[in-house]
Amino acid sequence: MGYSGKHRVCGIKRPWVVDANGNPLNCTLSKANWHDQRNILETIDGIKIGNRRRRPKRLGLNNGYDSEPLRQPLRKRGIVPHANYRKHHVSVPTGRPPKDKHQQRYCRQRWKVERSFAWVNNCDRLDRFLEESQKTYRAFMRVYFIKHYLGLLF
Repeated sequence: MGYSGKHRVCGIKRPWVVDANGNPLNCTLSKANWHDQRNILETIDGIKIGNRRRRPKRLGLNNGYDSEPLRQPLRKRGIVPHANYRKHHVSVPTGRPPKDKHQQRYCRQRWKVERSFAWVNNCDRLDRFLEESQKTYRAFMRVYFIKHYLGLLF
């Protein structure tokens, strides 16, 4: 893992999946020096509501996730990826153009994701990685999820 000398903590990334209202569905942890695309499929496959595994129909992504090797597994799972194409995007010709090429209204909803990150960063324990292990950090993330959903109910 990466190491921050200022805070004396290891670096982590928290890939999130949130619903259309900004409520968190799943979160995984990865090393800070890994690319974001390495854990996105694990994060999506980990969504569980009740005892059933769920998958979104559409997935809004930022420019860092624009690659055909990522788009193809998402399409195989029945998910339409909404990632803005980079300036020098190279796509693989596959006959008909995919649906995601014409549906790019993702940027209108990006503020909901950023708001969810701000909610988590209000918790000092979750803002920085202050735990000894990732297992403890995951437990605090689950406690935060429970607190968030109880706040919505009451």
